[in-house]
Amino acid sequence: MSVLHESKVKNLGLTENNLLSLSFGRIIRKNIDAVGGLLPESFETYQIVERNHVVFRFTDLQNDQRSLRSARVTERGIITSAYVSARPTGIDARYAEHLMRSYDLTKVFYGLGGGVRQSLKFSDIARLPVILPPAEEQRAIADYLDRETARIDTLIKEQQRLIEMLRERRFALRVRVALHGTAQTEEVESPLPWAKKLPAHWRVVPLTSVAELESGHTPSRSREDWWQDCYIPWVSLHDVGMMRGAKYLHDTAQCISDAGIANSSARLLPARTVVLSRDATVGRTAIMGVPMATSQHFAAWVCGPDLDPEYLWVLFEDAMQPFFDSFQNGSTIRTIGMGDLKSFRIPLPPLDEQRRIVDCLDEETSKIDMLIEEAARFIELSKERRSALITAAVTGQIDVREAA
Repeated sequence: MSVLHESKVKNLGLTENNLLSLSFGRIIRKNIDAVGGLLPESFETYQIVERNHVVFRFTDLQNDQRSLRSARVTERGIITSAYVSARPTGIDARYAEHLMRSYDLTKVFYGLGGGVRQSLKFSDIARLPVILPPAEEQRAIADYLDRETARIDTLIKEQQRLIEMLRERRFALRVRVALHGTAQTEEVESPLPWAKKLPAHWRVVPLTSVAELESGHTPSRSREDWWQDCYIPWVSLHDVGMMRGAKYLHDTAQCISDAGIANSSARLLPARTVVLSRDATVGRTAIMGVPMATSQHFAAWVCGPDLDPEYLWVLFEDAMQPFFDSFQNGSTIRTIGMGDLKSFRIPLPPLDEQRRIVDCLDEETSKIDMLIEEAARFIELSKERRSALITAAVTGQIDVREAA
């Protein structure tokens, strides 16, 4: 690859302080004064890059095969020496950027070094063959791709904004219906810190008066027989990710044995018990689809006859999230203590109204979710189209003069 030559100019004497970084396939500016824990003297180890240099990030190749690993520099600055900086020679810089992006997108770099090395040096790609059309055609390809990828990027951003708006609308709808019901009615001031007003005919009750509070436990890890050949689902922090937006939890990452239950404070709880994470990721919630036990990182409520578990889940999932956030109190460790759990109070509509609320939200939420899925699919297809367009243009599959 004689058209790119490695550049290694150290920032000795801190002659340059325009800090740059490679992010999502673009070179962006960073505030040199806001880089935590990095003394100014350390920037002498950074390298100076010039406009039109092509930068590569060839680290962590084995573990991260999704990142975009190349980009063109648009202004002089400094960048970490962990990156490779190359100076285009005898090749249009914008064409080189698109050509390297094509190699990046088609995972060419991951095949170098036998697939087991987690990083590459410039020497590892120096002999990589490149497609080099005449200079005029290089510029025409770059002009075409700059224009067309910008159009696609604009469409992607519009769909991303649409998804954000739909998610905000979804959350607002769920909170409104959960706290005000499905029909207009007289409302009064609420005694709850996370609800301003509630329907006048609703009660506000301690949660423990309508549901039995349970706490989990972890059986001894030293007893391997309590963790082998098990069948009892055991809710742990490994399951928090599966709870994101999911109403029911049917499977868990780990199971425990009958002996593990018998020799610990863990209890087998019935299906339709509502669980809530009390630390780490506070506020993740789900309804047990089958009987399960939980670790001590979760609280669980077995609902009585006056409380529909799905209505409680709606309160936990949406309406009470700002309340759960308040338990952070500026600390990096977030925990809801048992005393706080016992003091939870909730609005309690009549049981038939709870079920109408749940049914309404299931129907309305599914409509919004469908729109979000369509927008996400559009984004995915647009990214695929963008990648295919770049590869087709730099390999001559598209006559850019005719396309223009």
